Amino acid sequence: MNLFQRLAHDLKAGLVRLRYGAVHAAHRALEETELLQLRLESRKLESRIDDLYGDVGDRALDLHSRGEPTERILTDPDVVRGIEQVLALRAERSKLLSEMGDVRGRDGDGDGDGDVHR
Repeated sequence: MNLFQRLAHDLKAGLVRLRYGAVHAAHRALEETELLQLRLESRKLESRIDDLYGDVGDRALDLHSRGEPTERILTDPDVVRGIEQVLALRAERSKLLSEMGDVRGRDGDGDGDGDVHR
């Protein structure tokens, strides 16, 4: 090969590597964006769960201060509804955390760190 052919070959090889790097970086950016969206949704669920804990606790204390028996407090429709909502939100949050694990596991090398090792 003469010098010009070697330079052309090296340039082509460099462009291929550059394209691969750009595709890899774009893929990584999409993964990170998806993870950030899932984290935001998870934090919203946590906030809603915390609010419901407060609502259930306030209602239970209100009933207790009125002298209601424990059985009445535990079967109060507002308390039961709040607990059911908390359980549903916890299940939804668990599903989100599982999705986050799936996104992290899609990095291509199986170790979950997002780096492709060569």
